[in-house]
Amino acid sequence: MAAGRMRLDFGPWEPDAALLDGAQAPEAKNVIPARRGYRPFSGLSPLLYPALSERVLAAFSLKDTGGNLLTFAATKSGMFALEGGEWTKKHDGQSLSDVREFAEYGPAVYALCGTTLMKSAVTAGSAGEFLPVEGAPSGEVLGVLRDFLVVGRLTDRPEAVRWSGLDRPDEWPEPGSNEAQYVQADMQVFPTGGRVQAVVGGVGGADGLIFLERGIRRATYVGMPYIFQFDDLDRERGCIAPHSPVVCGGACVYLSEDGWRMTDGSSVKGIGVERVDEWFFEACASDRLEEVTGVHDAQNRLALWAFPSENAPPGVLDRVLVYNYAVDRWSWGELAVETLFADYTRGLTLEELDAFGDLDHLPFASLDAAALRNGRKGLSCFTKEHRLAGFNGDALEAVIDTAETGGERMMVHGLRPLVDAAPAEAMPLFRSRQMDERRFGTFTAQQRDGVCFQHVSTVYLAARVKIPAGVSWTHAVGVEALVEKEGGL
Repeated sequence: MAAGRMRLDFGPWEPDAALLDGAQAPEAKNVIPARRGYRPFSGLSPLLYPALSERVLAAFSLKDTGGNLLTFAATKSGMFALEGGEWTKKHDGQSLSDVREFAEYGPAVYALCGTTLMKSAVTAGSAGEFLPVEGAPSGEVLGVLRDFLVVGRLTDRPEAVRWSGLDRPDEWPEPGSNEAQYVQADMQVFPTGGRVQAVVGGVGGADGLIFLERGIRRATYVGMPYIFQFDDLDRERGCIAPHSPVVCGGACVYLSEDGWRMTDGSSVKGIGVERVDEWFFEACASDRLEEVTGVHDAQNRLALWAFPSENAPPGVLDRVLVYNYAVDRWSWGELAVETLFADYTRGLTLEELDAFGDLDHLPFASLDAAALRNGRKGLSCFTKEHRLAGFNGDALEAVIDTAETGGERMMVHGLRPLVDAAPAEAMPLFRSRQMDERRFGTFTAQQRDGVCFQHVSTVYLAARVKIPAGVSWTHAVGVEALVEKEGGL
């Protein structure tokens, strides 16, 4: 090895894989995986709306037929809608259960408040009161399969699902009755697999999937007299985190008892084996798996899951697992949220414009500016202070490792981070034998030529790069090491 440059790439983050002769990045924190390297993970930016008074258990956004954006939030003591820049209570009352679920069907939003199915009519950007749906079953899981509203984990039959009349979400006649047959309402009890965990509609070629504790059933609409046909998709493994299934890219990713798995509605495969499964189960609080909350970020082609670590306060999810399904790569981040949910990029309301004083002080060229319009699908959350926030804040502090390379004794003189427009720092990770634990050098700043100077003698070398929080950058692809061969074997 002559004196020169050695390229060290930021490989895929696979903390479960062996470092020996590997191409993976053992650390990829507060970044988003890309086809080459990583992109910044934006921090939280609380919106101007007032905070709610207690923890938000679930949230949901929709656009009505007029393009008006409506956001709902559910707490222990009530259901709220964001109207005119204020949170308006649409249902007042507690329940024995903390279950809160939302589903959109036609010009209405349906919700489970505890085990009670409720409905709020949506008209012209406003929401009506949440009122109980007469005759609806009591349960803890809510979903939509084709043109049916479905309630699962019934209070008297946790291993069953029951669905409304065809395109009649407010009609729940007694299963088996003449009226039920007329509107195609019915129920299904699953004799094996345990409790119903989630009902997910429209996965691949399937009309829907029923996730159980120890199995998955594929739902296919067949009409009368059976209405739905349920086939085994997985007889052994189900879903251990009811809010983990995320539909993305024609498939559904979910957490099973042995790790992260993906199904297209016809087959199932593991996507976290020897990659992130062990890391996740070590990082997540084992007694809080039911709090793992997944969401699809359609704009960035990501699936994300917020989850609590062992040190997370009650009600707070302090870690985020990120999966870029377009390139099949993972990363993770540190945040403090109460829940994640799919949302839309938000325009300013008339009430928010008041903060600028008058029309002469608006920071826009016209009232048709993009900042005033509700836009594409995005991602939002509620912070631990119960405030609605978007993921458009400053970039978080990023920490990324390169793959390890070597085999001959070398002197490392410096590391040049291959990161655009960022004062990144770098340090060496090194060892003389594969049997040795890796040793960590010291972070040094870039000099005028972009090199973070080091002085390390080693046989195997990797690098860790740290990009400070709040710095603007777009891509990080690796490190260029300045090395020369040393004498000896």
